[in-house]
Amino acid sequence: MGPLIVIAIVAGAASALLAAGVAAGSLLAVPLFYLAPLPVMIAGIAFSPWAALGAAIVAAGSLGFVFGRALLLAYVMGMGGPAFALSYAALLAREEPAARDGVLWFPVGGLIAMAAGLATLAVLVALFSMAWSFEAYEASVVSAFEALVGQGGQSTLASGTDTATMGALLARLLPPMAGVLSMISQLACLYLAGKAALVSQRLTRPWPDLAAFRLPRGTPVALAGALALTLAPDMLGLAASVAAATLILAYALAGFALVHALTRGHSARILVLSGVWMTSLMLGWPLLAMAVLGFVDAMLDLRARLATAKGPPAANDR
Repeated sequence: MGPLIVIAIVAGAASALLAAGVAAGSLLAVPLFYLAPLPVMIAGIAFSPWAALGAAIVAAGSLGFVFGRALLLAYVMGMGGPAFALSYAALLAREEPAARDGVLWFPVGGLIAMAAGLATLAVLVALFSMAWSFEAYEASVVSAFEALVGQGGQSTLASGTDTATMGALLARLLPPMAGVLSMISQLACLYLAGKAALVSQRLTRPWPDLAAFRLPRGTPVALAGALALTLAPDMLGLAASVAAATLILAYALAGFALVHALTRGHSARILVLSGVWMTSLMLGWPLLAMAVLGFVDAMLDLRARLATAKGPPAANDR
């Protein structure tokens, strides 16, 4: 018990330091802020989920004591809480004769869907802590944007666009963008924590085949519902746009997994994968094409239809 307490304190202090930089308002601190879940996840996956819980409590308490309630809430909902939940879920397992070594671990697709839900929840808590009405929320974003560009409401940007119009557009785009960034942060930190545990030989579950993961069966229904609700007015539509954005990202990752799976053994694999990833990262819009591809795979099971004679993936890999 003693070593776990020490690990929790050290990991919590490291996570708090990574998160605290954003309070200074420096742009250089933003990437470090999104790495704040990493020490907590390493403690959880390499040692014990209870070490992750202790680390999250230490970090949240430290940030709340120094910077106040706002940063404490942001950390708990967007960093520490999801870090503990994902590291705990990643080590869940049950006996399954058909699985590898007779143990079925929590599936990768479930972790991705869980990250989408946690990111959505974090953004919604932050959104409704700002304002309960869309008009008040939009007004606060427009005011902040006008202050940022240093101009009044009737002034224009270099392109001739009214700052109020741009601010209103940002009010619509910021919540889904924040949800996507939060989800990417959680999944990237989970991957790095898993790799750190694997390298240090402290990973208790076998490393999964990431190209074989599948999202839970109810994900298409959730995405359809979120997309339908984006047409609703005011805060309901804005909240639904966050859920839709994170679920679209989940399907985009499924599309990348499909490309990785289908290009195995092909001579042009590196060229294809490099092209797909680079165009998606540089242009952005190909992510929507990958999401469509992932959705079609979920509906038609393209991996099974186009699979070679290599056989199905192990149950742990899904």
